[in-house]
This record gives sequence, C-alpha cells and structure tokens, in this order.
Amino acid sequence: MKFGLFYQIQVPKPWSEESESKRLHEALDQITYAEEMGFDSVWFSEHHFRPVWSHNSAPDLTLAAVSQRTSRIRLGIGVVLAPIHHPLHVAARMATLDILSHGRVDVGLGRTGYPYQLTPYGAKLEDTRGMWNEFAGVLPRIWTEEVFSHEGTYFQIPPREVLPKPVQKPHPPLWSACASDETARLTGKLGLGGLFGSEGGPKKVEHAMGLYRESLQHAEPSSSLINSQTALMTAGFCHEDRRVVETRGVELVSWYIEQQRERARLVWRDFDPATVPPDYQGYYERDQRLASGPHPGEPTPREVLEQGTSFCVGTPEDCIRFIEMYEALGIEEVFPLCAIGPAQHDEVMHTLRLFGEHVIPHFQAKARQAASASAVSAAN
Repeated sequence: MKFGLFYQIQVPKPWSEESESKRLHEALDQITYAEEMGFDSVWFSEHHFRPVWSHNSAPDLTLAAVSQRTSRIRLGIGVVLAPIHHPLHVAARMATLDILSHGRVDVGLGRTGYPYQLTPYGAKLEDTRGMWNEFAGVLPRIWTEEVFSHEGTYFQIPPREVLPKPVQKPHPPLWSACASDETARLTGKLGLGGLFGSEGGPKKVEHAMGLYRESLQHAEPSSSLINSQTALMTAGFCHEDRRVVETRGVELVSWYIEQQRERARLVWRDFDPATVPPDYQGYYERDQRLASGPHPGEPTPREVLEQGTSFCVGTPEDCIRFIEMYEALGIEEVFPLCAIGPAQHDEVMHTLRLFGEHVIPHFQAKARQAASASAVSAAN
C-alpha cells in the first residue's frame, strides 16, 4: 500500500485578499512535510469556476513549485480535463514538469461530468468522450515519436517535432478517473491506471474495479506502457482523541457533504435538461438528487462517519481499518484530501504526522512480513 495526498485547494468563505494565496502556500508546506512523513505522492485536481470547492485551475504550475521543494514524492494531476485542452499543450507542459522533477510525474486524463466548467471553453458535452478517447491515444505518441502527426476527429496535427520530451521512458504513467461504468471499461481498454473515489463506499468501488480489470485484460494501449495501478481518493482527517474525531471530524464531514450539494446545484446551471446527452444522464440524475437533498432516511454526517466506509476520518486505528477495507479490494494507493475546506493548517499537519507515525508504518510492517513469508515459502 502506498500513500498520497489529494488537493482541491478549497477556500471557505468569508474570503480575504490573502485567502487563496494562503491556502496555496500552506499546501506547499504540507506537501514538504508529507514527504518527510513517508508519503509517496501528491495529486492536484483541475477544476474551473467552482468557488470554495476548488481554487486550483492551474495544477501543473502548483506542481512545478512542489517539484522544487521535494525530491522523492511523485506529482500527479487527477485529472487533466481533455475537452478544454489541446494535447500539444499538455504534452509540452507535462514533459517540462517531468524534467523539472527529475521524472516524477503522473498524468490523469478525464472529461468531467460538469458542463458548467466546459461550456465557457466551447466544449460540447456530446463530444467529450470522443475527445478524451482521442486525447488518450495521441498523448503517448507525442511523447515517444520523434516527428509526430495526427489526423483525427477532434485534433489535426501536421508533422512536427514536439519538444521537450519527458524524462520517464517511454513516458509518464497515464491514469483516468473511473467515475462511471463506461469510463471504467475504457480506462482498462486503453491500459491506463484507475482512479476511484470512496464516496459511494466499497461496493461501488469493487463494482467499478471489476469492470476496469476485466477490460484491462484486453488492453490496447497506444504505446508500450500499460499502467495497471489502482488508487483511491477520499477525504481524510486523523486525530488520536476520539472526542475530537466525534466533534471536529463530524464538522469536516458535514462541510464536505454540503459542499458536494452546492457543487451539484452549480454544475448544471444554465444547461437545458432536454439536451443532456445519453452518456451524461447518469451524472445529471445523480446531481439533481444530490442537489435536492438531504432526503428522508439519508445518513447524517455523524452516521456517515460512524459507518467508516466513505471517508478516511477517525483515529489512526480507524484510518488503518478504512484503508485495509479497500486494500482487500485491490486498491494499491490511497490519497486522502486532508486540507478539507475549514481544516486549519495545524490540523492538516497533525493528520500528516499521525499518518507518518502510525498509519504508514503499519502498512510498511505488513509489507515486510508478507515479503518475509514469501521468501520462506520460496526457500521451502
């Protein structure tokens, strides 16, 4: 089991002139400390026009700053929004980041389920899956071919020598967010690593991983690299005092869930429901239900925390149990979003310290025991 961090750069209101910059600089300090605590990676989302929930619209620039403050931790974007970018731009920027970080970049690709952040760029919902698919096929070729050209449905590129080239060979690992059944299947078919979310609980993750793994067996990557890794994004808060978990932990879970509702109310604004494409109907229906909640019988934030299946929030022992539950499904890396909106810098640092002192060593010890048992078995 590996451990990463996930960042949205959430900035609760009320805002001051320093709110955004303060959060970004706190994140840089947290990531530097996380590397000292044994974390393996940090992942930044890309979102646009989503106040409070995410102020991180240029994750490659943030990770460039991280690359100069760290030496080991891997740097991931989860994910590049393919429908609003040109693959030539992404190829050059990610290759530059790979050079600056001495080969530590992971690149996630996605199309987003939210039209609110697509339409200002001229992207049409009915084109996003095709754009994502074509983008995923083109990007590795740009990195690996000396002279690249492409004539596709969405991108037409005459022969060019695209520079710079990344440090990692044949290219940085590629990932995709598996937010729907169809995307999980396509992610496996393209030979990309799978990024899963914990909010639906282990049954939903197990279902999506099953679709992903089945398709992965018949992967048709556009390069020689198949990335079969799986990772889980979740919200995270850790404290050794159960009373703090039951108060502050509930507050943070409550804020997170309510902001999901606010996000759902925002992302379909100004969009005609009659024009929602078939492969977006699931997103639309989910968001309409989420936006109109909470509903009778729906778990309260306290009950969500007590169930212990959706978020990595609790004592170190609780967090270990949560991670082992997903480890049993085959998840290989967990990256919690510890900088949850209202969480103060010292609270995030406290969570990182407890992970470094208790959670990560627990899984390192398990790995050593498994390796030792395997060696003994082989010797016999």
